[in-house]
Amino acid sequence: MHLSKLDVLQVRNLKSVQIACHPGANIIYGANGSGKTSLLESIYLLGRGRSFKHRDLRVVVNNDADELVVSARIERPTSGTSHQLGIKRTTKGRFEARLDGNSLQSAVQLVEELPLQLVDAHSFTLLEGGALQRRQFLDWGVFHVEHEYRALWRRFQKALKQRNQLLRHGRMDEDSLRVWTAELVPLAEQVTEYRRRYLAELISDVRELALVFEGLGELELDYYQGWSDQADLADVFKSDRARDLAVGATNHGAHKADIRIKVDGVAAADRLSRGQTKLLVYALKLAQATHYRKRVGQSCLFLLDDLPAELDYEHRAQVVRCLNNLDCQYFMTGVDKKDFELLVDGMACQMFHMEHGVASEG
Repeated sequence: MHLSKLDVLQVRNLKSVQIACHPGANIIYGANGSGKTSLLESIYLLGRGRSFKHRDLRVVVNNDADELVVSARIERPTSGTSHQLGIKRTTKGRFEARLDGNSLQSAVQLVEELPLQLVDAHSFTLLEGGALQRRQFLDWGVFHVEHEYRALWRRFQKALKQRNQLLRHGRMDEDSLRVWTAELVPLAEQVTEYRRRYLAELISDVRELALVFEGLGELELDYYQGWSDQADLADVFKSDRARDLAVGATNHGAHKADIRIKVDGVAAADRLSRGQTKLLVYALKLAQATHYRKRVGQSCLFLLDDLPAELDYEHRAQVVRCLNNLDCQYFMTGVDKKDFELLVDGMACQMFHMEHGVASEG
């Protein structure tokens, strides 16, 4: 799967940009503020319905406009089909998305049509941030390979929300609390089983890629399910009752899950340098893409913001080789064209120079 053509209207300083994309490597270079990251942000908007830089889309829409539009031609060589995907977001919060002219009801459908991976300055939070980032990493993987997971996850979130609302309520409705607790337990256990099975399948790919990036050490990924492995979740809820009531929230469950990532027996965030941390993030994301390709039979798309930052030439070359081995499309940005010329020497690719929100080939 790859984009053959991308059209961007009114995304930050990109008033009107049209580019023909290479099915493999696409390099976007230019000075800071020229619009490089905004071009990646546009692709991300198309695949997720939101920005990776800002929650408030009003700051993403160009100052002189009331709406942004991003559209692309998606080629699927495995099925021999081609599709037109587009999204419109307004400063008033309106969402509109279409596939081949047919309306899509939610951003979830965009995710299904355009699976993508992002590595940017905030990706360090996958190792250094809270458990939420690692749960989202897991759920991205499960969502894309297990079709039943999306509906299960929604039911789980609904039951959790209802239980938490009851816990926060001034006067407890005991019958309702029992009902929603009984609903939540099996859903949390099913979510946990999907995640645990996915991580068990992923670990071998992660370790293999970690070996490619020399110097990362011995890698361990342990799944914490959100409550003690030796305890039954229903019993945990009973023993937690007073505490849950006191804080007005459910203290244990699948919504508290985490991946504990260690290198040579030490938490990765404490063990690795900044550059090594970025390499491990790449290993994790590339492993997901490898697993996705094995299970689904197609590639996802990569967005790499400021690839040269914190990586020497050899490690940048290793990342590019891994991407090429995946036979996937990727867009990577950097300030200086020279940072990429040797990297892609002899390799088919497309280069774009960004200047004042305008993209030109070469």
